[in-house]
Amino acid sequence: MPKHDHHPFENQIFSHFREQAKNINVAISLLTKQGYTVIDLEGQVITKWNINDEEKPSIDYNRKPKLQQY
Repeated sequence: MPKHDHHPFENQIFSHFREQAKNINVAISLLTKQGYTVIDLEGQVITKWNINDEEKPSIDYNRKPKLQQY
C-alpha cells in the first residue's frame, strides 16, 4: 500500500469548498442545457453554446469617453 503524504490543505474545510464548487458547476451545466443564460461572478455570460469554451463573452462595459465638448 503506498504511503499517503498528508498535505495541510487536505482537510474537511477545503474538501467542503471543493464539493460546493463541483455542485455549482453541475448546477450551471444543468441550467445552460435547459436554455438558461448564466452570468457568473466574474461577469462571464455562460450559455449552452459556449459552456465548454475557455473564453466566454463578458458583460463588462468598456465605454470609450466622448470627445471633449467646449
